[in-house]
This record gives sequence, structure tokens and C-alpha cells, in this order.
Amino acid sequence: MGGSSWLAPLAALVDNTLPAETPPAVAGLIGDHPSTYARSPRIWTPALAAMEIPASYLPLDVSVDRLSAFMRWMRETPACLGVNVTTPHKAQVMRYLDAVDDTASAIGAVNTIVRHPDGTLAGTNTDAVGLLAALRHREGDGPLVPRLAGLTVLVLGAGGAARAAAVALAGRLKGGELLIVNRRHDRAQDLAVRVQALGGRATAVIHGELEARLPDVGLVINASLCGQSGIQKWETGWTCLEPYSALAPATPAVVPPMREEDFHLVWSERSAGDIRRNHDLSRARVRHLPRGAVVYDMVYAPFETVTLRHARDAGLRAANGRWMNIAQAVEAFVQHVCRSMLEARGVNGRGARRRVERVMARAWSA
Repeated sequence: MGGSSWLAPLAALVDNTLPAETPPAVAGLIGDHPSTYARSPRIWTPALAAMEIPASYLPLDVSVDRLSAFMRWMRETPACLGVNVTTPHKAQVMRYLDAVDDTASAIGAVNTIVRHPDGTLAGTNTDAVGLLAALRHREGDGPLVPRLAGLTVLVLGAGGAARAAAVALAGRLKGGELLIVNRRHDRAQDLAVRVQALGGRATAVIHGELEARLPDVGLVINASLCGQSGIQKWETGWTCLEPYSALAPATPAVVPPMREEDFHLVWSERSAGDIRRNHDLSRARVRHLPRGAVVYDMVYAPFETVTLRHARDAGLRAANGRWMNIAQAVEAFVQHVCRSMLEARGVNGRGARRRVERVMARAWSA
């Protein structure tokens, strides 16, 4: 299935270091810097071993300018089973695919790509399935969110993860409403229109209007990058969002590329005032939420974001993106990337799903 010929071309397309030995087959996670934070390799590797699939799972730091070449490498490499996709490529990869299923089309983003034996590439999105599983997951005495019907849900963000949340929830609120807040209000409006087209109720809200709406909100979902660990390497320069809460505007400094140890000193000094303002407003806003509200943060690195800390300090139930990350990975593994190999061995189905879920959940927290 493999051979040594494909590893060197792949190494030329990524910014992180790859293993010295070539595995017989490969799957992975592509994004701008997943090697610095992603849990996917940690949970996919033991799942592949448990299901006796001879393949490695690698984080692949693929810059925007190398995305086209990477997709061409996928097509030309029989050893590639498929990849998961994270920020910032979830929408951009769609132009390179031969097929996109209805779920991904409705979301407008892909987080899983399967390579078929003829080299064609098919995209899907398992984030919606993962989010619903996370909201149903038991946290203490019961599910994190016992009932979606009738809820007013505040979604923070309007990118691929936010679209997945909106599509997942659009038909399940049953009289409830989605409120969407994003740094760029036009993108929040576009997402609200997408939800309305799916038959849901949705309103784009500007940050200045939040206080009036928060007392009615039963569930807050952070689907933005606010709180995400690591340096964000934008076209305009480098910045960081980890010290910020998603419940308030963030306008971090953007500095020229430099040594990472120097970056943190320079960036922290320039962003200190903005971080204080963000925290003050976040703490004030979280007190406007009703006592029964739940705050869910899709971010899982760091384990506790500023958003979650402020929610817990106010006595609210809160959870990070751990179970969503696990559930969407299980779906991608069993139903997409490894499906044909599992079916060929007659082990696909509910039993395989339960086994993969157990292995991934145990490995995530190891």
C-alpha cells in the first residue's frame, strides 16, 4: 500500500517534522499548526492499533500557500487513507474535492476527507455529530444539556465550527432561537440566513447588544478561536488568542514574525491592556446569564479556557471541547476514513464504534 517514495514529498509540504520511518499507510490532521496542540494523533494512533489497521496518524502543519500542492499529493498517494481538516482550511479545501456530502454542503465546511482507490477525494463534516454527542454526554448527574427544545443558544463565532453548530441545532431548538455573534457582523448575518434557510430561527447580534439578550440564553457555545493555545500566524503578522474570553471582544496586537521566545514578551506587553478590558467585560457579561445556563467551549487546548474559568467562577455548568473532539473523531474513523478497511474485515458496525470510542476516550485523557 505504501513505500518510501511518498514520505519525502509530504515532508516538503509541511512545516513540522515527520517520522524517520515510512509507515505502510497514513492518515492525518491538516491545519496551520496542529502539531502544537491537536489531540487527534494521540487518540487516532491507539484506535488504529486496536482495530488492527496498519497505518500512522500524523499532525500535518500545512500553510495556506501549500494547500493546493498538499491536495495534489493526496490524490497521487495510494498510501494516504484520508485526513481530518482544522483551522484555517475547512472551507478552502472544498474547491479541491470531487464530492462533498449534504452535511458538509449545508455547513459550508469540510473536516474529513477520504481518498478513494481511484484517487478521487470526498469531503464530509463530522463536527455537527460531535457537538450533539458532547451536549448529550453525561456531566455529573446527567447530560450536559438535558433538553435543546425551546432553548435560546448563543453561538460565538461564524467560521466552520460555528456553521457546524448552527446546522446541528437549527432543527432541534423547536421554538428556541440561535443568537450569533462574530467579530465581523456580516459573517454572523450570513450564518443567520443559512440557519433560516434550514428552517431554524436565528438572529445576528452585535457585541453591544449582548447584555440585553444574555438573561434569556440557556446555552453558550464558543465556536471561535478565542482561548485557543498557540501563536496564530496570520498573513498580517503573528498574534495570540489564548489569554482571551470569547464572551467579549478581542483585539490583540499583531506583531511581525520573530523568534517565538521574543514574540511572547513583545506581544504580551502590547496586548496587556486589551486583555484586561476583555476579562472585565467577560466577567460582567457572564453574570447576566441565568443560573441554569451552560457554557460549552469547543476549544480543548488549553484544557480550561478563560471563557470556561469565568463561567465556573459565576457558578455555571461548563465543559470544554474534549467530548466533541472524541465524538467527531469516532465518526470520522468508523464511518469515513477507515470504513472500507473495517468492512473488508467484517468488523464495522455498532461494536466497532463502541470499541473505537472507548479507546479514544481513554487515550484522550492519558
